[in-house]
Amino acid sequence: MELIRIDKRNYQNYKDELLQLYLNCFSSGLSAQTIDPEAIGHYLNSLFVEGYGIIVLKEDKVFGALLATPLSFDELIPDKIRQNFLVEDCVYIAEMMVTESARGQGLGKQLLLKFIQTVDKKRFKHAFIRVWVENSLAISLYRSRGYQDYAYIDQTKINPDTNETFVMHKVYLHKKLS
Repeated sequence: MELIRIDKRNYQNYKDELLQLYLNCFSSGLSAQTIDPEAIGHYLNSLFVEGYGIIVLKEDKVFGALLATPLSFDELIPDKIRQNFLVEDCVYIAEMMVTESARGQGLGKQLLLKFIQTVDKKRFKHAFIRVWVENSLAISLYRSRGYQDYAYIDQTKINPDTNETFVMHKVYLHKKLS
């Protein structure tokens, strides 16, 4: 497996696979929610305007991705973060995705390690990631890499099976970059 960095220059080479990875990760299983593929395509395009990704490739297939951007990209930043940090000093891990068949193999840990090794620490002093509080495996991974719970939000989603709304209580985890 190979970890490579992608940005707006080479994102188009992986656009379709990243969209499929996103849909696979968030439209079924623990985090199942109704997702509009066209809206997610626009979201991913906008993320790469200022952001970048680290992807896990095996035989030219994407098995995982960490997508990061300045925190200002996040429209839901809690007041607690805005009041205690300069948003422009913060990087945001907007997405952390590993295909279901590759989970439990340490890819998330490798992605986070590569992120810490390559993030622009002259530009960013802090990193944030947002995750559903029910995703205990992801939270455990982030905490094991030095991230600490910092703030919370609620997001209303639509269940893909019932079309009923439900609330995802999410935590922003913080790590000081050094």
